[in-house]
Amino acid sequence: MDISKSIIKLPHAAKELNPDYSGYVVISDIDKTYLATQIDSIGGLLKTAFETAESKDTVPGFSIVLRALRRGGGIQPQENPLFFVSASPPQMRQTLLSKMQIDGVEHNGIVFKDQLVHVRNRAFKKLKEQIGYKLEALLALWAYIPKGAKLILFGDDSESDPAIYSLFSDVLSDRARGPVLDELLQFLGVFPEERRRIVGLSNDIQGQFDPIDMIFINLVSGINPNFYSKFGPQLFATENSMQVALALFERGLIRERAVKSIGRELLLYYDYSPQGILDSLKSGALRGLYGIETLRKLWMTLATAFIIPEPQEGELDSTLPTSVTRLSRHRWADGEASDIRSLKIRYGEELHY
Repeated sequence: MDISKSIIKLPHAAKELNPDYSGYVVISDIDKTYLATQIDSIGGLLKTAFETAESKDTVPGFSIVLRALRRGGGIQPQENPLFFVSASPPQMRQTLLSKMQIDGVEHNGIVFKDQLVHVRNRAFKKLKEQIGYKLEALLALWAYIPKGAKLILFGDDSESDPAIYSLFSDVLSDRARGPVLDELLQFLGVFPEERRRIVGLSNDIQGQFDPIDMIFINLVSGINPNFYSKFGPQLFATENSMQVALALFERGLIRERAVKSIGRELLLYYDYSPQGILDSLKSGALRGLYGIETLRKLWMTLATAFIIPEPQEGELDSTLPTSVTRLSRHRWADGEASDIRSLKIRYGEELHY
């Protein structure tokens, strides 16, 4: 891929990854995914810009999720690569780095959106447009990510992360490239300059392999999670970090002790109740975020730590309904997904952002 076609400034560590690496690479948004920021208004943006690292609030339990994923689920620590793609300007770099140091979140670097360039060019509409910026940033990162690696993506539904990450998947797997991708991006309101760079990057991708293993979307907008089922089983629309933890634990990506640590943080520092956590975990199983057997496996461990109530008589043996709302991705595969009309129908509702 010809990375010179992008204007995205990547962290130096992205260019130093071992090309033979075949483990997991984690890419995360920051606002409303890692940090509980309020950026939906000018006042919120100003408050966020002037907050100190110590005063920034974290999404409950998420810093532990990141630390646990970076370490991995095995006996020996793995140091899985972790990158952040943020819509924040580079002027916030030091504050964000200080916050991550406070939280113990080690990472390989942050991609920033250079908002001052748009201000100087009086391109004010680009300040809020995220699809073009983030998709270009992801493709620029992909140029340096080892091609044997698997990706885990974290975002939220306050802007367009579900569409961006799904588009990224469609580009990598050749369901949307070239003129089809250009028309779709124009339909989604991406500006011409960004469209040209994104299509240029996409045209240089070789093959049709999709390395994206899991996409986690933190639900903050109040939209019914069933809405996101159209993006297929890769996408996990989660209500809290405990649901994320069980999905990752089920795949052996984090340790049991990390799940307990997340539960304790929710209880001790964020006023969650044991019954509320249990109800949430049952809801996650019903929506297919993880199997009911995973919840049963952890139930007594979590109950012994007073994170959820002990099971009532027969409760561990009861079965939850087997139907889930995360739909099979085959409905968007191959020819159907690469048809521009089908893609516009699929992504059109994202314009509500």
